[in-house]
Amino acid sequence: MEEEPGKPSREEAPPDTRRWSAQDISAMEMRTEHDPQFFTTHLAGLRVLGLALSDPKRLLILSLLAEEDRPLYGQEIAERLGVTPQTISHHLHILKNGGLVREERRENAYRYYMLDTASIHRIRETFFADDHLGLLTKAEAHTQVLATFFQGERLLSIPIQHTKRRVILEKLARRFAWGRIYSENEVNAILKQVYDDVASLRRLLIDEQIMLREHGRYWLSHPHTENLEGNGT
Repeated sequence: MEEEPGKPSREEAPPDTRRWSAQDISAMEMRTEHDPQFFTTHLAGLRVLGLALSDPKRLLILSLLAEEDRPLYGQEIAERLGVTPQTISHHLHILKNGGLVREERRENAYRYYMLDTASIHRIRETFFADDHLGLLTKAEAHTQVLATFFQGERLLSIPIQHTKRRVILEKLARRFAWGRIYSENEVNAILKQVYDDVASLRRLLIDEQIMLREHGRYWLSHPHTENLEGNGT
């Protein structure tokens, strides 16, 4: 079962961030609802991975674990790198969040650390399997949105997120002909084929300035993309 957003894990106490740098604290915050458009959990993963690799001390820890090719306990890592155990604990926590290091507790109560080879393999397959860091192109993102919110020609629901809603509205706009003026009844009839709440769709098309309205008449504010390309403009 997933943890509730904003609540610490039941198995692990939240880290003591009093000595953390502001950059580390900021980068640890994985937000996906109010970040830039199409900011997904995939991008959040890249963000945390980037944090894990952004500090020279963390790179030295990874290098040491790879060089020794055996589990090392925190005190040993601290002594080898000439820093305090608290500093190493801070860096190891971020490396674990980034999926690069895993922790193992043994009978002597020491925490041993090693490269998380299984997770590193997943990172490679997820983020570095293609030339785009596993990120969607604009066309792929649009296709994914349409597949999520449409079943055949019917709209299942209106997206809450603005960028996804815009994709839906642009698709609906293709049901209208460029240069033609429609009455409100005609607009309702076209939208009714897709979704029952035609008033909301009609209002959103106007709010987004995809369509314009005056005295009960409606028309597209701009040609469809393929029409623009065909005219060379």
